Amino acid sequence: AAQGPPKPAAPKSLLMRYLGPDTVVASEGFANRWAVMVPAFTTHLCVGGPGFGWSAISSAIIREHGIVSSAASDWTLFEATMPMPILFTFLGVAGATFGKWQNAVGERLSIGLGALVFGGGVALGGLGIYLHNLPLLYLGFGVLGGTGVGLCYTPPVQALMQWFPDQKGLAMGTLVAGFGAGGLAFVAGLQTLMNYFGKAPTYLGRMGEVQTTTRDGILYARTESGELVAAVQATAADLAKVGGDLAEGLYAVGTGSTGATEAAVVVGAVYLATLGGCALTICRPRPGWLPEGYTPPASAADTPSLTVDQVMRTPQFYQLGVTFACITTGIYGIFSVAKGMMSEVFSGALPGIVTAGFTSTYLMMLSVANLSGRFGMGTLSDAIGCKHTYNVIIGTLVPIYFSAPFLVQQVVTTQSAVPLYAFIGSTWAAVFVACGSIATTPAYEAALFGTRNVGAVHGRMLVFNSVAAIAGPNLFVYLRTRDELSAVNDLLSKVEPGRFEAAFGVPVAEAQPLIQAKTITLSKMMALMPAGTPDPTPFIYDSTMYTMGGLAVVSAA
Repeated sequence: AAQGPPKPAAPKSLLMRYLGPDTVVASEGFANRWAVMVPAFTTHLCVGGPGFGWSAISSAIIREHGIVSSAASDWTLFEATMPMPILFTFLGVAGATFGKWQNAVGERLSIGLGALVFGGGVALGGLGIYLHNLPLLYLGFGVLGGTGVGLCYTPPVQALMQWFPDQKGLAMGTLVAGFGAGGLAFVAGLQTLMNYFGKAPTYLGRMGEVQTTTRDGILYARTESGELVAAVQATAADLAKVGGDLAEGLYAVGTGSTGATEAAVVVGAVYLATLGGCALTICRPRPGWLPEGYTPPASAADTPSLTVDQVMRTPQFYQLGVTFACITTGIYGIFSVAKGMMSEVFSGALPGIVTAGFTSTYLMMLSVANLSGRFGMGTLSDAIGCKHTYNVIIGTLVPIYFSAPFLVQQVVTTQSAVPLYAFIGSTWAAVFVACGSIATTPAYEAALFGTRNVGAVHGRMLVFNSVAAIAGPNLFVYLRTRDELSAVNDLLSKVEPGRFEAAFGVPVAEAQPLIQAKTITLSKMMALMPAGTPDPTPFIYDSTMYTMGGLAVVSAA
């Protein structure tokens, strides 16, 4: 029987018409590979922001209710820091889970979906801040944010590897520098938005001039209308971290805003729109395209490579992984608390220099170190080899970490800005070399195991990166909190009992509930101590630095 005419192909959906696999291939006559670098770089610039700029948010949301100081209802530093390691963990999970799917659907659909997940996740995290809902914060910034990063991270790599077969190092260096620069753009934009949307809390009066009481460790103050409201006390040290023209004294809880909610929603929308534009414009070259004058090397000259299974059975893989994790643990820790650390350690000794704006600038400087280190150490590895580059990295980190407490002591003792800038320069150098290991490690893997399966091998290596992303922030926060609590208890043993009871309404023996409610802090204890009492605040990060130095020593073993 005669067959009828073939059925017409089903019409493509609007999504597949613009983001489908066949839309990724460059049109006939298009050969401007540097134009493709723009959406590739911008994609990494977007998804690299929240992870490395997280302390700009965490330092604000630990006082979202109290504004000038943490209220009892505010999140702890540990709770506010956790979205960062969650994000980096799900980056690795998404990269491993969706790798084959990304190859099948192409760069555009992968980045398009990543735009929705990532931009929506950042905005959802903002909603979590507004509702003061910790699971929603973790879901938005952490799970969805990290998944979005994983969806968007590798497609630009795949595209540029095909556009730049003759300049792979230049292309990858530029691309990963975009990821490192993301924190710089994120911090600058977020801080501007938070300043715009932020609102000062209601001032109740100076301590001693307003009737106060404590219940279950929480400080309450009576307003002029006779209403009893939850309050926080802001000392000069507290206000130095916040900035603005605010007076010392009591402020009503829940009457102001840090602007973090609105800033996160706006940033999420910008990321969604920007990544959507990148998805529509990125492309790969047509099959058979080569740069003018470039002749690919003969495949026979390719270095023999181990399979992934073979690599997993070698001790060298795990030795490199442990070294990589030890190096990067400290950097993830520094980025998780950078802004707050700079304020806590130095604002008391140099209040005229270490302002709220100064701490934001410090965080942005570390982001510059992040992006430039990926370029610089990658270039160095080309010149002296990966093993020697790793030795340079470790040899730089060990003295930096162990000397950091000495520089802090010098600032406190001399009240000089010279050791402050030495501390800033040394931590900048630490971030520079350690983030350089992120760019150097894939080349090290290729040198050890061959180039053919380096992508899959590096995917397994990212497990060690995820371990570092979890361990770094948690170690920093745990050790800092432990030392802070120890310092508070030491001051409690020295404070004049009558003065303490007049300030907090309870005897020293009943101080623990007030510590748990954040009513008692180091700055508030120091306000009660006699003149000349050494302030332990600058030294609460000493043990973290010694621990990171110890990990750097372990990485050299």
